[in-house]
Amino acid sequence: MNKCVARFLRAFVDGKLSRFCCLCSLVMLCLSIAINVSAAESITVISDDNYPPYLFKDTNGNTVGIVADTWKLWEQKTGVKVTLLAIVWEQALQQLQSGHADVIEMIYQDPEREKRFSFSAPYATLPVGIYAHESIGGLATSNHLSGFTVGVQKGDGCIFHLKQAGVQSFRLYNNYEEMITATLKGEIKILCMDDYPATYYLYRAHADQTILRAFTLYQGEFHRAVKKGNEQTLSLIAKGMAAITPAELAAIEAKWKGRPLQKHLYYGQALWALVAALTVAVSLVLLVFMLRLAVKRKTAEIESKREELELERLRLTDIIDATRAGTWEWDIQTGVCQVNHRWAEMLGYTLETLAPLNADKVKSLTHPDDWQTALAVVERHLKGEIDFYECDIRMRHHDGHWVWMTDRGRLISRTSSGEPWIMRGTHIDITDKKEADAVIWQQANYDSLTQLPNRRYFNSHLHEAIAEAADHQQKLGLLLLDLDRFKEVNDTLGHRSGDELLIEIAQRIRQCLSDQMLVARLGGDEFAIILPEPACADVQAFGQQLLQEISKAMILGGERVYVTVSIGISQYPEDAVNAEEMIQHADQAMYEAKNRGRNNLRFFSMAIKEALSQRVSLARDLRVALENGELRDYYQPIVDLATGKIAKAEALMRWQHPQRGLISPSLFIPVAEETGDIVAMGDWILTQAAQHAMQWQSLVNDDAFAISVNKSPVQFVEQMDTKNDWVHALRSMGVEGKRIVVEITEGLLLNPDPIVEQRLLQFRDMGIQVAIDDFGTGYSSLSYLSKFDIDYLKIDQSFTRNLNAGNESYVLCEAIIVMAHKLGLKVIAEGVETALQRDLLIDIHCDYAQGFFYSPPVPAEAFEQMLVQQSREIASAR
Repeated sequence: MNKCVARFLRAFVDGKLSRFCCLCSLVMLCLSIAINVSAAESITVISDDNYPPYLFKDTNGNTVGIVADTWKLWEQKTGVKVTLLAIVWEQALQQLQSGHADVIEMIYQDPEREKRFSFSAPYATLPVGIYAHESIGGLATSNHLSGFTVGVQKGDGCIFHLKQAGVQSFRLYNNYEEMITATLKGEIKILCMDDYPATYYLYRAHADQTILRAFTLYQGEFHRAVKKGNEQTLSLIAKGMAAITPAELAAIEAKWKGRPLQKHLYYGQALWALVAALTVAVSLVLLVFMLRLAVKRKTAEIESKREELELERLRLTDIIDATRAGTWEWDIQTGVCQVNHRWAEMLGYTLETLAPLNADKVKSLTHPDDWQTALAVVERHLKGEIDFYECDIRMRHHDGHWVWMTDRGRLISRTSSGEPWIMRGTHIDITDKKEADAVIWQQANYDSLTQLPNRRYFNSHLHEAIAEAADHQQKLGLLLLDLDRFKEVNDTLGHRSGDELLIEIAQRIRQCLSDQMLVARLGGDEFAIILPEPACADVQAFGQQLLQEISKAMILGGERVYVTVSIGISQYPEDAVNAEEMIQHADQAMYEAKNRGRNNLRFFSMAIKEALSQRVSLARDLRVALENGELRDYYQPIVDLATGKIAKAEALMRWQHPQRGLISPSLFIPVAEETGDIVAMGDWILTQAAQHAMQWQSLVNDDAFAISVNKSPVQFVEQMDTKNDWVHALRSMGVEGKRIVVEITEGLLLNPDPIVEQRLLQFRDMGIQVAIDDFGTGYSSLSYLSKFDIDYLKIDQSFTRNLNAGNESYVLCEAIIVMAHKLGLKVIAEGVETALQRDLLIDIHCDYAQGFFYSPPVPAEAFEQMLVQQSREIASAR
């Protein structure tokens, strides 16, 4: 366009065009120039705000750097307004791609980006390096990166080159500061960063001694780029940049990268040198004078104190002998060593048998593991890093055993050239102290009964194992083991047998372990096992092996004993990120294994955690359920099989939660037993049952009518005062004992606690009847049937549910009924759901039945209507 203007003016001057044509042409030319300028009156340039010294934010939040100054100069040269935006690099790429920016700065060119962008010629070359935490060694080329996870800034060109090097795992960050912080926290070990900003941010984070440069990944070239197809803007940029002179660019570079400082201070230096020379001269004169005086004075002092110094030397010798310390002197230049009699005596030698003594002979007497440690400490002392040398070492005694020594010394002189010369020090025998420390350490870290590591050692080792697993990106497994019903062993066989059991269990666990695993006794009957990788590759199989080994029979006190274990498992990093979480989650899984019937293992899951959370929530709400009137009493009829009429009822508790609705007793009863709330709840259901037993007696028209109430083992053996005793409660209500049947479990009758027998005697004296609930599912010993006054056996519904003519359940039920009748007991079959089950029970002479075939548990009002209806039917039949 400039050439066109020139030609036009020449034509105008030469008079080759008419005035009119000239005027028209000039107007058209001006319009053309205006249109072209307005078409490019402003552009938006975008780039990374994380790249000093090229582009970054200063302390006031302003965008500064080489790139910012360059574009200001470009704006002046072209007259085109430039809007420079500095944002997160990944967002900068997105803004250019979406058309919200015209140009992107400081971008590396690679095949993937060439598909989307058009690039200018390169204008700067910068090295891109691999940086690593100081704990990582051996990184020299990109071939060493395979298998590592590398931290990269989002959208960075590093990703393309790392993929070419075989790296498949990346962790992306918004900027270099986030990457450096993550490395210091141990989240990542290897980073890819451009050298200029990396040096800046590492220095600012005080991490330049922790995060080190390993090698150059590639040489990156800075380009400017536009969206594919926008070559017009790219051409405009090139013309503007071409207008900037090399001197102007050099000035910008010098401003932000710095320049060497040159100062001519020769005059000042000469002046100072003259002053220093005069000072030295005056000082020398004074020094010579003072030295002469000092020599005279010192000569007199030496003469007078010679005898005093000899006495002091003898006194120090006596002190050293009193401390039984060995002394040594080492000539570092020759290697010759001199020691006193005590030094040789501590190792079983004499000075004569040790002579000649040098550093090599001392090395031969020192434990190999301690020699290098001692030399390293000596080296630090000789370099001035520490004031004295001190180290505990082992030295071989003449008879072959190792003696622990505290070795302490100090450099006392150097050669004229400044080299270390003479060191002196002492040796003190600390073998007894080391042995005492070892005993204390053993007692502090190991269980005295099983000789396994204890909880303290386990916690420390688990923290270390997790840290190591994190460093090597490996897995870790934790198993918590809790013996099932261990208290019963202690109660029945005694604590000595219980200790023998724990020792045997510890030995069985050890036999299942490999060298990499650690087992600890945490206390009581609880053990823990740490499984590092690769031992944790098949935790399931290992856990099953433990279950099998522990469940094998053992002989304790002449008795054959079987014990099982419940195991909870958590894994790092899937289930937890620290030791506390691993222990907590394994404990929750073990608790779930207990709930699932014991003698099994469970892996931690969020479902288990949620169930435990709900359990805790239930326990909290249960404490106010009784107070808030949320409990409900339900009744299920017990039918006389001979007449088909309701003869008894079982009182059952339900919980009407204000938010969750009706909650099953299978959920809240175990929680109530754990929290102790079952005691007050049991008293409440007894009161309801007793009141209804009196109220419904007239409707049944049967003197044998009674209501069964379940009494929890926790509630049964609870030491209660008279006010809370059921016998006293019934008397105070005026209810006859025969109106209540107390249902208990078989396990309760095997409890050696004398309070069990005392309670049963109280029930008998008042006429309260007793039923054994869920009979047939518990213990094989039936001696308690003759020992205690029992009135009813309730056949568990698991037998009734499978009842069929001639099958195993049928035979077992018949056997139970025959045995009970011979002992004078009545039998109630639970879980009757079909007419066939009813008929089969009648065939084998069962006395009573209850189940959904007759009625599910119903509220008191509904049950009363059932009794009224039955009374009407009996009356009408007459």
